[in-house]
Amino acid sequence: MKKTIIILAMLSVLLPIRINALESSEITSDTVTLSKCVDGNSARFMLGLSEIKVKFLGIDVEEKIKYKSTGQIDENYISNYVCEALTSAKKITIEYEPGIEKEDKYGRIQAWVIIDDELLQEDLLKNGYAKVMYLNDEYTYKDEIKEAQDYAQENRLGIWEDEQVEKENKETKEKNSKGFFETIFDFIGDLFQKILDFIDDLISDIF
Repeated sequence: MKKTIIILAMLSVLLPIRINALESSEITSDTVTLSKCVDGNSARFMLGLSEIKVKFLGIDVEEKIKYKSTGQIDENYISNYVCEALTSAKKITIEYEPGIEKEDKYGRIQAWVIIDDELLQEDLLKNGYAKVMYLNDEYTYKDEIKEAQDYAQENRLGIWEDEQVEKENKETKEKNSKGFFETIFDFIGDLFQKILDFIDDLISDIF
């Protein structure tokens, strides 16, 4: 009887701990409404009666983009893109990644943002409007956002177009520079060979 009581007492203590451990390893979420657009990396939402500021987890959003046709830079394009997506959303859900600090050092809640069943971070990466940042291999959406960035890089979209052009210009410059030096060396080599041939001919005439 005493053993049974002891076992039950231990279970009453350990079982809640076990349940809490299981809950902390699972992603949780809240449905929110947009309160205010902030920038490409964050926004303010209403969670019940409270306003919260949310940092989009796993990415760093560029705040400007260059138009392909004119080369002009729009400082607010991506911020406006994010705001339009949030404003027109029928449903916004924020999901909290288990195992990390809920708030960053600026007091912003770090979360995945789901807009009408689509992951906002994935959309921004796929369009080349952001880069993967501070990604933990245990994150829930690690595969989705890696694939999205790979797609943008392979297709030279958004920010990756400028980086690809810069890379190609650098490679071309290095190639041209290398070609110039090779041309000089070839010229010197040819001149030296002609001098040697002249000397050989001169020696042959003398002897």
